[in-house]
Amino acid sequence: MKTFTISYLITTLVVAVFCYLTTSNIFFGIAVIVIYSAYYFLYLYKRIKNYNSLVKRVHSCYFFINSFLITLSVKESFAEAYESGLRVQDSQLHLFTNELNELSDYDKVKYLKNYFKLAIYKMFLNVLEIYQDQGGNILTMSDNLMRECTRTEKTLTDSSNLGVKHLIEFIILWALSFAILLFMKFGIREFYDKMLKNPIFSPLIFIFFLLCLLSVHLFIKNFMDLSIKEDKEE
Repeated sequence: MKTFTISYLITTLVVAVFCYLTTSNIFFGIAVIVIYSAYYFLYLYKRIKNYNSLVKRVHSCYFFINSFLITLSVKESFAEAYESGLRVQDSQLHLFTNELNELSDYDKVKYLKNYFKLAIYKMFLNVLEIYQDQGGNILTMSDNLMRECTRTEKTLTDSSNLGVKHLIEFIILWALSFAILLFMKFGIREFYDKMLKNPIFSPLIFIFFLLCLLSVHLFIKNFMDLSIKEDKEE
């Protein structure tokens, strides 16, 4: 997040300079810095952090479920299955599980619902409960669950790839818009200076920069609205 924050602030500074150059009004440039920065620190930072946390929990959850079920089917041991699931690269999960040493292996697995907080993990626990009560082939019993894990993982991957593609298109479109504005400023300077004398022209250019921020907001909101069911039960 530190690298992203620095990149965002540098971008904000560049956009503010663009705004000042195209409006010839230092106050509009300062307003861009204030508004863009406020948007980031009051909303975007937390949204991105939550999104990254959710994606990481989802990947860790599906790795844990798959590893646990496969190991349980082979070893028929909750302890070995639990250790197999914890091989996922998730430092927060490992910190969380360090506090569960006093619990039995089965209770540890049940308690992890408080970390993952995903509906699919609740389904996983339901399958384990049936397995505990009735026995049987755990892989056969969890076939639908495994299919759902695979489908959701694929959805995340496809969403990420599509998001990168749309991001490139988004950047190109706005870069072209800024380039046109700069061309008007420096390529047809006399005409542009006459337009600046119109009292409503500079505010309209400023609104253009606000629309840029709005489009960024809508793009991020659309990209981060994942169709992942979280377990809302406390």
